Amino acid sequence: MLKKLLKIKFCLAILSIIIFVTFLNFIIFYIFVPGSLAQTKTIIIEPKLSVNQIVTKLYSNEVIKYPKIFELIAKVYSIKNPLKSGEYVFTHNISPLQTLRVLASGKSVIHKIIVPEGTVVSEVIKKINEETRLVSEIKGVIPEGFLMPSTYFFSYGDQKERIIDQMRSLMSANLDKVMLNLSPDSPLKTRLEVLTLASIVEKEAGSNAEKPIIAAVFINRLKKNMKLQADPTTMYALTEGKFKLARALTKKDLLQELPYNTYYIKGLPPGAISCPSLKSLEAVVKPAKTDALFFVVDGKGGHNFSNNINDHNRFVDSYRKSLIKIPVIDLGEPKENYE
Repeated sequence: MLKKLLKIKFCLAILSIIIFVTFLNFIIFYIFVPGSLAQTKTIIIEPKLSVNQIVTKLYSNEVIKYPKIFELIAKVYSIKNPLKSGEYVFTHNISPLQTLRVLASGKSVIHKIIVPEGTVVSEVIKKINEETRLVSEIKGVIPEGFLMPSTYFFSYGDQKERIIDQMRSLMSANLDKVMLNLSPDSPLKTRLEVLTLASIVEKEAGSNAEKPIIAAVFINRLKKNMKLQADPTTMYALTEGKFKLARALTKKDLLQELPYNTYYIKGLPPGAISCPSLKSLEAVVKPAKTDALFFVVDGKGGHNFSNNINDHNRFVDSYRKSLIKIPVIDLGEPKENYE
């Protein structure tokens, strides 16, 4: 009888070992074998999801098979390698082990926000607020122009305010940099004045090559106490940067007593009218050497520059004759920079 019991126990032990080894081999085979995902998918794992909830999401997206087995493995794996929230790319036929490594890496998909040169602050805020992968709110009021145009990178769950802080910091650093090159005889004395004129140059220039010349024209006019007469400032005065003016400027527009209307005021407007690029900031502190006081578009993507009203009017007339429809602005005074 004793021998029979020992034999039964021995057989049960052998059977248990066989079952355990078989199960272990299955687990090892399972975690390494390619999964069932037919094509690459990007999936967002929201914060505070449990392992069970993560497994359910992976299974519903066909990233894994056998969710109960995967959940068991994931719970053991996550003891030393916690699964993190984020936006992840799961490749075609990704294995369970590779899936766990992706989730534990925390390396979310990288996205980008492009802020073009000459964008106004309201447009930047709108673009950031429309990005659903970013969280929180943008705090406080951001003065016009103080966000640096560039490309900014972010991941799912990043703070909107963090992106804004990067833009502010980069603009501040670039202003500090260019102010070191500001000539003592420049009519511009402060960071705000440099930013303001750079924002006007940004809107006027057809290319980076022209920016130092256009900056020089405005600086020459400031030195002579002449009105800047820059169309973009009048457009900003009418819209306050909240929308684009979908029509040409009129005589009535140019005569409006608005602080940003440089056809009405002398000197610079109270602040920037857009977010200027580094090239525009550099052009303002290091303008071209020219005595030009006027410029008008040449119809070829650039401008014609002149230092007297007669040449300027000749360029204006030449440009108008090149147009099929000629918008004429007549204020009963010399035509200066009416584009």
